[in-house]
Amino acid sequence: MPRKNTPKSDAAEAEEGAPEATDSSNNANDTSSHIEPVLGAIASLRADLEGFKAAICQTIEAKTAAATAELRRDLADLKTENDAALASLRTKMEVNAQSIKELADATSTSSDTVRGLERVVETLQEQVSTLTEKYIDLEGRSKRQNLRVAGLREGREDGRDGRELAALLLKEALDLDELPLIDRAHRALRRRQGDDEPPRHFIIRVHYSHTFEKIMKKVISTREISFQGQKIHIFRDLPQEVAKRRAAFTTVRKLLRDKPGVRYGLLYPAKLRLSHDGTEKFFTDPDEARRYVARYLEEAGSGRK
Repeated sequence: MPRKNTPKSDAAEAEEGAPEATDSSNNANDTSSHIEPVLGAIASLRADLEGFKAAICQTIEAKTAAATAELRRDLADLKTENDAALASLRTKMEVNAQSIKELADATSTSSDTVRGLERVVETLQEQVSTLTEKYIDLEGRSKRQNLRVAGLREGREDGRDGRELAALLLKEALDLDELPLIDRAHRALRRRQGDDEPPRHFIIRVHYSHTFEKIMKKVISTREISFQGQKIHIFRDLPQEVAKRRAAFTTVRKLLRDKPGVRYGLLYPAKLRLSHDGTEKFFTDPDEARRYVARYLEEAGSGRK
């Protein structure tokens, strides 16, 4: 039969556990002796790290403070330069703005002046045009009874008075009943031409207007006029400007010449009167007259075909 275990007493157990407690205490003392140097080293290392950290922080702060101060100085210098540049630019802009304003004012004044001058010029042009027409009219009135004779050889006067020669010329060339009364007669007022040049015009002033009209009718009705065997031409003495205006209708008059059913004539100073097919037209513009005549002749030609 198995032996029963009898329980030990508390005193016996205490005696058996006493040596184990002594061993544990010894081991603890050994561990403590080994850890304390390590802890001391760690503490020293921590102190060193704290010192390094403090030194690094101080260095960083010093560097940062220096960089910040330098940056602030640079920014201050830059701001000063920018402020100076902006102030200079602002001054220039103000000067330019003032100059632009002055130019605008001057331009406005000049524009007003130019407009005023334009109005003055327009007025002067109207006055000049009016005075020119009056001058031409007065010159035409002063020459209203003047005749020009072209082709009369130089020296035909033969020492005679020009009026005597003029009266004789008109009577013989136009077969007048009596010698007309002549106020004055002379050659055109320019240098005498050579023998191989056309003779100067012979200008005649007829005293009576009815005699002048009678002479002009004779001139128009006579195809060829000659004096003492010399062919001459007699026409009205017109102002130069009037003569130029009338000459501008020469092309139109050539187109109308010998056209059946067409009557035309130049009124003084330079107005073309045209009659055809019961219609009467007046033209002061040669180009307008030429276009009208060309269109009429074209239509008339188409009608005949």
